[in-house]
Amino acid sequence: MAVIEDGELAATASWLIRPPGNRYDPRNIGVHGITPSQTLLAPSYAELYGVIEPFLAGRHVLAHSASFDVSVLRALHDHYRIPLPNTHYACSVALSRRAFPDLYNHKLPTVCDHCGIELQHHDAASDAIACALVALNCRDAIGAPSLTGAIEELGVRVQRI
Repeated sequence: MAVIEDGELAATASWLIRPPGNRYDPRNIGVHGITPSQTLLAPSYAELYGVIEPFLAGRHVLAHSASFDVSVLRALHDHYRIPLPNTHYACSVALSRRAFPDLYNHKLPTVCDHCGIELQHHDAASDAIACALVALNCRDAIGAPSLTGAIEELGVRVQRI
């Protein structure tokens, strides 16, 4: 998680979470490098939700390729029968496509390279920080007074989780 307050990156947090059954698709291990042995003793999402909820409830959330992240979040809430928080989200891919239309693609590494943002791709903390910084760079690129203003000005859809 990366928190933007008053137009600046204000806080970050990261946790290992044991997935249901501590099962992983081998392709996912290849992407992020996290294995079942690393999460065997980690808390489940349900056990950690009390810590995570303040990062979500009543806030606007950004994610790069947000539809994927939101689908995972919804599946976790469904699996653990946790009501979804009152949260809205927007996609930083959509922001970057509109703010930087000439990039050859809008994958996180490409946009980070364009903006001069350091990235350890597929490290959750680094990806979250990079997503926040990409959004702030989009704001600055169009001269919007705020991130909310940039989202509105760029016509990016805000949806409810």
